[in-house]
Formats: sequence, structure tokens, C-alpha cells
Amino acid sequence: MSNQHLVTPRYRDLSDDALQPWIDQFHRDGYLFLQDYLTPEFTAELKADLDAALNDPTMSQTYAGRGSEPDTDAVLRIRVRLFEVSKANLRLFDLDPIARFAERIIAPNCHVIHNNSFTTKFGGGISTWHQDDPPHYLVTHGEPPTNVRLPVMFFTANFYLTDVTDRAVGGTECIAGSHLFGQPVPKAMPPALEAKADACLGKAGSVVLFNNQVWHRGGPNTSDQVRYITQVTYGRRSINTLYYPFMNYVMPEHVYKDADERLLRMLGFLEHGAYG
Repeated sequence: MSNQHLVTPRYRDLSDDALQPWIDQFHRDGYLFLQDYLTPEFTAELKADLDAALNDPTMSQTYAGRGSEPDTDAVLRIRVRLFEVSKANLRLFDLDPIARFAERIIAPNCHVIHNNSFTTKFGGGISTWHQDDPPHYLVTHGEPPTNVRLPVMFFTANFYLTDVTDRAVGGTECIAGSHLFGQPVPKAMPPALEAKADACLGKAGSVVLFNNQVWHRGGPNTSDQVRYITQVTYGRRSINTLYYPFMNYVMPEHVYKDADERLLRMLGFLEHGAYG
């Protein structure tokens, strides 16, 4: 969709040639950090929509089988599928240049498989080092190969809705090149490797794009600031949507009734092909 007034000028109207360095870096490092990507106004709209969802008792639903159990005092507060009630979240799905980047690095017929939003208070954070999917290949002995370009099955965009300029707030920390290690994340991260982690510090409106295979975590929040993030994950056609509660999910008609062809595809209205 048009990115005027949603994406800051430095990222508007990028050519395919300008996206190539992004693609090269993403393949090399497994992630990409874009400072000041969204405009302050659009970032504020996304944050306000998350606040509205957090304050809506009918939406405390939606995660880990909690039903309607209040989570007001929880350190980590998650709301799923905000695109159903937040036009701002829905705008992210086909917003260029990240949507065009997804079409180039995943596949032209990629789609969005996930949209979670959450806040993290002092003492919180999904701070255990992890991958979002088990290793897609295993190095059984010796060093990881240097002649491998791992196909991107899916990647997540973490949009910062509040400033994460101090490591105490806890950004999305990534270990460069770890998507090619060919090993599951160890239970105890070697200190020398953890010391090399990129904290991805930036102002509200910045975004981290990371391969599902990269070793990453949400840095522990040791500050008095509440961290706000909304996530959008793009995947291959063969990757199913992961909208909680997964089975028997039905997308509300108002989400897609006025969508153009590209947004419909991003929402999961896919063409026939293998497996269907």
C-alpha cells in the first residue's frame, strides 16, 4: 500500500536496487535493523490501538488458553490478531518497502501468518535465547558451511512502539550469522557469543526483521519503562497462518471485504498449488 505519512521519507519509494543491500545483509546476518522506519504519528496510532486492546476486557482472551482471565498485573501482556480491530496493524501487512522486501526474500506469493502485539514491564521479557522454529538443517560435525544461503521460510518484523534506546529497556537482541549455525540454541549461551549479540537499540518506529532461524531474544526489561511491540510475520505459501487459537479460526469479513488483490493474498487468500 502507499507508504506516504506511514513510513519516514528515507524509506519511501525505494527501488528494487536499493532493497538489494537489505537482502544481502539479511542472508548474511539473519536479521536487519531499520532505525526510524515508521513515522511518529503512525507509531502513536499503533500504540494507542494496543492500549485500547489492553483496556478492553473482552480482549484479555487471547493467549495461552487464559480465556477471559484479567492480565492487568502481568509482566508480559499479549494481544493476538490486532489486525481484526486495528486498521493500523492491518496497514502493516502490505506496507512497502517491508512487504516488497518479503516478496523478494521469501517469494512473490508470500503472506502474513501472524500478528501479535505485547507490552513488557520491569522484570519481563521473552529473554531466553531461542529460535522461532527448530533448525532447518543440522551440522553434524565440523564447522558450519560457508557456501550455504538458507532459504527464508518465514521472518518476523518487530516494530518498536516505544523508545528502546537504552539496553535496560531490552530490545530484540540477535546473534549475527546464527541462522547458519545448524544447531539448536544451547540451554546456556556461551558468554563470548552472547557478548557479540546486537541489542538493536532505536527509537519508537524502528523495526527489527529477523529470520525464524536466527538466535534471538527479547532483552530483559530492567527499566521503569513499559516496552511496546507489535509483530508481523511473513511466510511462504506452504506455511500456514498461525492466528490463535489456530484450529477453526475464521477471519472476520470486515477485515478483507474491501481489500485489493495484494492485501487479500497477504491475508491468506492464496492461489491453488501444491497441497491444495
